[in-house]
Amino acid sequence: MAQREFVVAARPDAPSVPRAHHHQVWWVISIGVAAAAAAWLRLPAIARDTLWAEDGRDFLQAALDLGPINSLVAPYAGYLHTFPRIVASLTVELVPVQYYAIAMSAGACILAGIMASIVFVCSADVLPWMPARVITAMLTVMAPLAPREVLGNEANLHSLVLWTLFWIVIYRPRTKRGGLWLGVFALLGSLTEIQAVLLLPLMLWRLRDTARWIPRAGIVLGAALQILVTLLWPRGGSGNAPLGAASIGLGFFINSVLPIWIPQKSIGPAVVWGGIVLCLVLFLPFVMALVVSLKFGSNTQRIAAAGLFVGAIVVYCLSVIENPQTFYDYAQFSPDEMADVWLARYGVVPSMLLCALAVLAIAIVVGRIKLRPSRSTIPRLAAYGAAVALVVLLVVQFVPQDTRRSGGPAWQPQILALRDVCASLPGSSTVDVAETIGWHVAVPCSLLQRSGE
Repeated sequence: MAQREFVVAARPDAPSVPRAHHHQVWWVISIGVAAAAAAWLRLPAIARDTLWAEDGRDFLQAALDLGPINSLVAPYAGYLHTFPRIVASLTVELVPVQYYAIAMSAGACILAGIMASIVFVCSADVLPWMPARVITAMLTVMAPLAPREVLGNEANLHSLVLWTLFWIVIYRPRTKRGGLWLGVFALLGSLTEIQAVLLLPLMLWRLRDTARWIPRAGIVLGAALQILVTLLWPRGGSGNAPLGAASIGLGFFINSVLPIWIPQKSIGPAVVWGGIVLCLVLFLPFVMALVVSLKFGSNTQRIAAAGLFVGAIVVYCLSVIENPQTFYDYAQFSPDEMADVWLARYGVVPSMLLCALAVLAIAIVVGRIKLRPSRSTIPRLAAYGAAVALVVLLVVQFVPQDTRRSGGPAWQPQILALRDVCASLPGSSTVDVAETIGWHVAVPCSLLQRSGE
């Protein structure tokens, strides 16, 4: 029996989107595989074999101590982390202990590929031009600053989840089955990323459209459970003084705008040289993209453009307001301190949103050119040139980059050495396996001995 489809009412403002065909399934699969591979290749080899922060001390440790099922619902830092705990549980159950770090990195890259596929599908309502959809989907793993602290680890996978949930909210599922699958991801995603609550106002748009209810219900349910968890197990404060508005604003440019244009090692010197003027000049193209989208886009495209622009600012600002640190107090930096500026992972999602806004504006111009091809030489060159320039900016920074795991400690060499240590200890003993930032995982000797047999 043919799959039942929602009846899609024709809207004069809606971009035309062809119905799904078998070749589009291959597009989805290809995007997912390419994105997962890109996420993996953007990490240096040592980073793939090194656990980052909560990946070991909290997620793997809980899976070892509580078991793969009980650990799934364990709160940490005021909310739930469902996707990371699923990967940790599967790792402990299915993977030999010496490959735990590799498995965690691979799991994060695979999930990033899945999310890129979802973005490809869900951007169809906003980006009918296929190249724009591909670029936007690949932004999931191609954001220039992403390898530093977001790609290839579960601790910060939630950043990519928030990006993906935005596109799910914008999208209108074509079939009930598609809506159900998106609803499942939306529920698990919002049970991973508490900032999904920021998307709730956007859901008021086309609230009566029943085709959108299932994915949005997943987000609402997950967000409600996250709020309940944070009320029952509140997150402790950092104890640091709040940041001033000048530092927050300058930090937005440094972490969200400049990495799109400038390699991360050159950002500090560039700010010392150009100051706020350079920041504003490099931000101007995204303001222009917003203006183009609001003036010439359909209603759906205008909503998306406003969401992308406002979302970029709100996500960064709320993140640093909630997590103030002295190294985010950019307005107080001396020139020497600014030259060696600390870059925050909180700029990764905002940079993705801004890049997507640029892609949207280009797609709108291309769409108008197709309607009036005889009068479009200059706009066509400008639109295609902008698309190529953006792709070049992303590809130039594709290569494996410096990450916060680039110095190790690698997991596998430690496991091989600790097997000999465990041979002289009682079978009930545990040994500490080091990871980043001075944290460790307590691994039972019995597990190490079994894996070495």
